[in-house]
Amino acid sequence: MNYRQTMLQALIAFCGERGLDNARITALSGFSIAQLMNSARFDISNQQVENLWKNIVQFSKDELIGLHFGATMQLAALNIVGQIIQTSSTVKDALLQVRSMMHLVTDLYTMEIELGPKTCVIQYLKNTGFDHFQMTQRQFGDFLIAFTIYELKGLLLKNLKPTKVGLPSFQKDRYMDYEIILKCPIGKAEHYTVEFPREYLDFPIITANYEVQTLLINQMNKLQNPNELTGALSKRIFNYLLANSYLYSLSIEAVAGNFNISVRTLQRKLKDEGASYVQIVEEVRKSLAVHYMQNSSSSVKEISTILGYAEPSAFVRAFKKWTGKTPTEYRTAGL
Repeated sequence: MNYRQTMLQALIAFCGERGLDNARITALSGFSIAQLMNSARFDISNQQVENLWKNIVQFSKDELIGLHFGATMQLAALNIVGQIIQTSSTVKDALLQVRSMMHLVTDLYTMEIELGPKTCVIQYLKNTGFDHFQMTQRQFGDFLIAFTIYELKGLLLKNLKPTKVGLPSFQKDRYMDYEIILKCPIGKAEHYTVEFPREYLDFPIITANYEVQTLLINQMNKLQNPNELTGALSKRIFNYLLANSYLYSLSIEAVAGNFNISVRTLQRKLKDEGASYVQIVEEVRKSLAVHYMQNSSSSVKEISTILGYAEPSAFVRAFKKWTGKTPTEYRTAGL
């Protein structure tokens, strides 16, 4: 399997969700969407990847787009999470597996894990020979940091909070933007680093979340563009929340940042379409709750956690309001 091709396919899909002109972006980068999506022997040079990142940043007008992409990318989409889960029982096992597979995804960075008495530090070190691809280095380094944090949250079904994050690309005037995306202290560092309490290494991995990630990815098209929402932005936000629902509910600040607009502008545009952010979140939860109860073997507790409910009882009440039945009754009836 060509993991780098799969990664670029996910990147282009992410840009499409943000309303970017993917056909123009890829053409200016030296290849076509058809080649990327359909060619079994797709090959792309490092210079073309550099051009791609430059064009994406230019078209999106978002210098932090690598971080936004990392916060939305799902390990299940790379088709390697199955191997990781099958050979891992704890976070430490999974991290060691990911480190051994890094070269399949990128030549730019090597992953290292440093253990202290109370902390664990994941470092992404630049490999030599790639310094003339500065945009790729920066955006992909940012991607790796956000991806690491969000995937650990997903595999643990816990709201993991790193002690701190270090970014060589750190810009002091963008601190609030970093904090919205990463939700932890951030500062400038020589290498891309994520530090978290060492005790996390012994936490067991929750395989149920891999099941729902894979289920969602395989059946995404069936759930997108609900009839209940008519506005273009409303549906784009619904689709975005749907694709990233396995990580807990995203804040309106994080969603506005992903679309590179202010919260106030997002709220105004949704109001013009006769919708609200709260309404869209509710529609996403409803669609996914029914979908998971019908198609997965995950427990009510696991599904409620994945959908961002603090207590299973709150999820049960919401589900009964939507369907007239409790989740267990709904599943037992085979609806």
